[in-house]
Amino acid sequence: MNKRWYDADPVITNAINLIQNSDDEKKNAMADFIIKEAKNLGVEPSLGAGQNNFDCFWYKRQDENAKYFMALEYLKAMEDEAKREVSFKIIAAFRNTTEK
Repeated sequence: MNKRWYDADPVITNAINLIQNSDDEKKNAMADFIIKEAKNLGVEPSLGAGQNNFDCFWYKRQDENAKYFMALEYLKAMEDEAKREVSFKIIAAFRNTTEK
């Protein structure tokens, strides 16, 4: 059984782990990218009291970096295929910066 919503897909897990372990500049850039991609797809996250899946992980992350928290909520709200596509782009972006 998966504890976090993204644990079911190793591609998404890898992308989130890369962002999570990056410095604040890269984390903010990736958050901006995720939010932009989600908005381009017409995705809006469902936040607040009506949210059925309480996950203390998110609330811990929200305290660390509000933009990162919001980006993950946008990613979570995407269709599964869109999540994977964005995750592949994030992984590629990290590979490109480490190869330079």
